[in-house]
This record gives sequence, C-alpha cells and structure tokens, in this order.
Amino acid sequence: MLEHIYHIEHAQSPTLVLLHGYGSNMHDLFGLKQYLPPMNILCFQAPKDIGMGGFAWYDINWDNGNKIIDAEEVHSAARHVEESIALWKEAHNVNGPVVCGGFSQGAILSMAMLKVEYEASGFVLMSGYMLPEWRNTDWNISAPVLQTHGTMDHVIPYEWAESGAKLLENKDFEFKSYPMAHNLNAECIEDVNRFLQQF
Repeated sequence: MLEHIYHIEHAQSPTLVLLHGYGSNMHDLFGLKQYLPPMNILCFQAPKDIGMGGFAWYDINWDNGNKIIDAEEVHSAARHVEESIALWKEAHNVNGPVVCGGFSQGAILSMAMLKVEYEASGFVLMSGYMLPEWRNTDWNISAPVLQTHGTMDHVIPYEWAESGAKLLENKDFEFKSYPMAHNLNAECIEDVNRFLQQF
C-alpha cells in the first residue's frame, strides 16, 4: 500500500481521496479537511522520491520545451492508487462512497482513474488537464465531476485544461475557472466544498 495519512469520520461516511502534485507530499492537501464537509480523508504519497521532501506520481520529461508524459506510466500509477484504496478500506472497515481528487499531477492521475471508469462516486480535478493521448477516446462518465483551474496558471496553462474540458462538457461535468495561478484560492475551495456536499 502507498504511504498515507488519513482521518476517519465514520465507517459509512464518504471518503475523499486526495492526490498531491509534483514535488509535494501526502501532507499538502490534508489541510483542506477543515474547509470541507465532515467526511473521511485519505491522502496518499507518490512513490517517486525526487528529493527535498518532494514526491512524484510519474516522470515528466522535456523535449525542445515540450512536456513529455508517458500515459502508460500515469495509468500504472493510477492502478497503484486504486489497489491502495481497496487495501485501506478493508483495513479500516470503511464502506462508504469514494470520491477521488487531486491537484496538478494528482488531478491528472485522478483523470486517468476516471478514464478507465474506476467506480468512484465523484471526481475533483484541481489544476490538471487531459493528456493528448486521451482526447480521441470515448469517456463514459457515470459520476459527477468538478474540474477547477486558474486563468493565470503558468505551470499548466488554462488553455490546456479548458480544451480538454470542452470534450467532456456534455457529461455530468462542471468546469470552473478562477483568477488564480497554480494554486487554490478561497472561491475554488468553496466550490469544492459545495460539490462534496452531495455525497
């Protein structure tokens, strides 16, 4: 099982799984708990140690200024998360619905789980985007999805997120933008809180 920290509200409560971004760790998103509805919180740590207390879910390579990501490595990391969720639920006798979420690289990983129709009750995609390899495939979305992004994001440009979101706009899907960079502002967190109230 992946290294993790967690809070259990109740065995039957919804569990929000949060996956951190590149160069961060499992503690990064755990602090959101105080701004969200009462629910179980499970924060995994990515397996790739990149130093200085930072971790990554998959490698990011560059070629002439272009970001290169191996989609299969992303899917492999997503499967590792899925397996860890199952093990954690069994270990703690937790049986409520699961909502998968993440920030940046963690959001891309959550999107990979959405793509393969992982049986979550919802998805929260914060400051991520759809990989090019995923754009020409069918998305069978059967759970509500909230995607958030900053219009001033220079790490993952807003246009990347928006163009992928347009491919999903006819699904049970909501795309929200904010005047922020590669981070979460108060309005964004409030929208995440509102979205999670339904579970």
